[in-house]
Amino acid sequence: MMKRRLILIVCTSLALMWGISGLAQNQARGDRVYIRDLEGIWMDEAYLKELRATKMPHQSAKKQRPVVIAVKREGRVYPFVSTDFEKAALMVVLDVEPDLEPGSYRLVLGVKNAPTSSDEAKYVLFKGTRNANKVFDKLEIKELFITKGQWANYERVGLELGPAVNRIVLTGNYKDRKGREWSFADNGKASFPDKTFYYELSLNDKSAKCEYFEAEDLESPDGKRLYGFRWKRGELQLYEATVRKDRVRCEPVPFAFLKPY
Repeated sequence: MMKRRLILIVCTSLALMWGISGLAQNQARGDRVYIRDLEGIWMDEAYLKELRATKMPHQSAKKQRPVVIAVKREGRVYPFVSTDFEKAALMVVLDVEPDLEPGSYRLVLGVKNAPTSSDEAKYVLFKGTRNANKVFDKLEIKELFITKGQWANYERVGLELGPAVNRIVLTGNYKDRKGREWSFADNGKASFPDKTFYYELSLNDKSAKCEYFEAEDLESPDGKRLYGFRWKRGELQLYEATVRKDRVRCEPVPFAFLKPY
């Protein structure tokens, strides 16, 4: 009788322990962060604030370092890139692990997508909570490669850098002082009254004397053309730009004055 009671007590205890363990596992599973949860372009919030205020990347980069972190899937691998558009680090995300504090995690990085010892791995700490849609849109990240371990707030701006920056700086429909229509799209396509082409913004050219974007020009010997720009009192001014003595320079007088509409 005693033996049967002892067996019953042990079984009940094991059942309770299993239940508690199961609950803990479910809770951990619900809080677990996967690499895919972090996919996208993460930009330093202080730089983003400057960029949104001025709409001029070079000017913003002089005031606040433009640190950008990218995690983007390529096949079965998630490359990790950290850059300020002068220097860059390229690694591969191997895993996401919970850290000691709630809401705190670390990215496990390797040089390549292969078994890596703990001594060879690099660890990027980050903190964050999901929004109402169960998505991370902001993170606090201890970036290792560009800022050498400084904590900073980062905002996810999308899956591609170009469209995200274009959207802040140039995207929109405009009219010039003659009533002609001009436009810049997120995808890098621009329409002038006499032509349509693809463009790419310069984000951190310290040698340049003005803000500029590179345009596709099939009539040019190198297939490219440069245009300078400046925002002034809500108006977008466009300039002819050339490279002189290895520096991009803009003409002193704009050739177009554009108002958003």
